[in-house]
Amino acid sequence: MPVTAALLGSGIFATTAYLPALTGVPDLVISHLWSRSASSVSKLHAASTSLSNHADIATASGDDGLAAILADKDVEAVIVVLPIVAQPDVVRQALRAGKHVISEKPLGKDVAHAKALIDEYETVYKPKGLIWRVAENWAHEPGLRRAAELLRQPAVGPVLYYEARQEAVVPDGSKYHATSWRTIPEYQGGFVLDGGVHLAALVRVVLPTPPAAVLSASALHRTHLPPHDTVTALLLAPAAAATAPHGPPSAAAPVNPAELRLGHSAPNGTFLLSFAAPDVDAPGLRPPNGIYVATAHATLRVEQVGRAFRVRLVGAPGAGVENVDETHDMTGVQVELAQFADAVGAAKGQGAGAGADKGWSEPRHALWDLALIQATLTSEGNKVDLGALIG
Repeated sequence: MPVTAALLGSGIFATTAYLPALTGVPDLVISHLWSRSASSVSKLHAASTSLSNHADIATASGDDGLAAILADKDVEAVIVVLPIVAQPDVVRQALRAGKHVISEKPLGKDVAHAKALIDEYETVYKPKGLIWRVAENWAHEPGLRRAAELLRQPAVGPVLYYEARQEAVVPDGSKYHATSWRTIPEYQGGFVLDGGVHLAALVRVVLPTPPAAVLSASALHRTHLPPHDTVTALLLAPAAAATAPHGPPSAAAPVNPAELRLGHSAPNGTFLLSFAAPDVDAPGLRPPNGIYVATAHATLRVEQVGRAFRVRLVGAPGAGVENVDETHDMTGVQVELAQFADAVGAAKGQGAGAGADKGWSEPRHALWDLALIQATLTSEGNKVDLGALIG
C-alpha cells in the first residue's frame, strides 16, 4: 500500500523539484498540501496538476491548518520543505503527532541545534518505530554514487589529493535571493550554509576517506549576500589515513630514509565554495563545479553540467583501470523520496518496496555535512576537528 503523505511548504524547491519528483514515486501519495499562508498553498495546488490525484488533494494553511493535518490519522507521513529556521519545530510537531518525516537539508541552523533534534528523535521517537530522514538530494544522486563506486575499485589505488569546488552567480534580487529568509538570514553563513551542504555531501559520498579536520578562511565579497558568501578551505584526512609513500624505491635516485625526513601520503584536499562569482560570459574559463580526485593510478572528475553529473575516470597506462565517461541525470529528489517511502513501508511491516531504502538520508549523515560547513565558517585559520565538533 502506498504511504499517504502531506507536503508542507510551498517555496521554489517544493514547487520546482518536489512536485515533479513525486510523479515518479508511486509509493507516496500526497493527500494534503500546506503552507503558512492561504495564497501560497493555493499557488502550490495550482502547480500540482502533474499529480494524478490533483483534484482530491486538500489544502490547508497557518497553524490551525498544520494542526489539523497532524491530527488526521489518515496522514502517515509529512514532507517538510520549509526555511531553515522554521523547519526543526515542524519536524518536532510531526514526530510528536506520530508521523514519519522527511525534511529538507540542512537539518538545523547550527550543529548544536541539529544535535539536539537528532538526540530527541533517537531517544524518544525512533524507539517508537517512527522514520525521520533528511533530504540531501546530492547524497542520492546516481552520478555521485557511481563516482564513489569507481573510486573504491582496487585498481585505481588510494586517493592522493582532491579539489572540491562550487561557484555560483547570485545577482541581487534574483529568484533564490529574493526570498525574505535568504535575503536577511537568521542562520550562519547565508547561502554558504543553505547551498554549501550539497558540496559537503558530495565530499562525504564520493571520497573513500572523508576529511576529519578543516582549516579555512571565510569572506563576504558581495554586500547583498550576508553574512558570508565564500569559504576557502583545506580538508585534512584522519591521521590513521596517512601511509608511507606509494610505489617501489627509485632505482635512479635511491633514498636513504635515515638521511631524509620522508613525508607521508594522506588524502588531503581543497574546498572552494562561493556564491560571489562574477556574472561573466566566458564559457570554459571558470573551472567546473564538482570534484577532481587524483589517485595512485587514475584521475576522476565529477562535473555538474546543467541538471546532470558527468563522471570521468582515466587510468594510467598499464594500471588495469577501465576508462569511464558517463552522464547521469540529477534525480536525487526522486531517489530520496522513493527510499523514504520504502523505509516507511518497512516500518509498517510491508517489506521492501521500489525505493530499496539504503539509509543514505539518515540524520547523522546530514549532521556531518552541516558540521563541515560550520567548520569552514568558524575556522578563521585554526584547525577544527569535525569529530570534536559533532561530539
